[in-house]
Amino acid sequence: MPTPIFGTSSTGQFSCATESQHTLRDLRTKRKGQPVVVLGHVLARKGQEGTFEVFNDRLALVKFSDGGAIGYDPLELLLPTDIDDAGVAYFEIRPCRQCEHLFPLTADECDAPNEPTSCYECRIPMG
Repeated sequence: MPTPIFGTSSTGQFSCATESQHTLRDLRTKRKGQPVVVLGHVLARKGQEGTFEVFNDRLALVKFSDGGAIGYDPLELLLPTDIDDAGVAYFEIRPCRQCEHLFPLTADECDAPNEPTSCYECRIPMG
């Protein structure tokens, strides 16, 4: 059975969190090997770092350093705050003071004198 590869790429750069892209779901093209932190449904893996491998039945397959692999909704996969020149991903993840969901800081937010205390959705005023 062939592995589905729609919407993935093995070329290009890994992505970091921005105001408009902070989960794997937000990325138009997902690159194999993209570093992520998992939130999701498997409590033993919650908060662990892994890498996106491929989509399988609308789930993003994430591989962990111990060889384990689990499928997640891409919404449950947070992007890194920064990736250094050696390719090491750094994650600055905070709980939202309003809705209590976890969210990643962007590199700019991490360097700002006052980092945000609420997630992107809670910061956007409802119009």
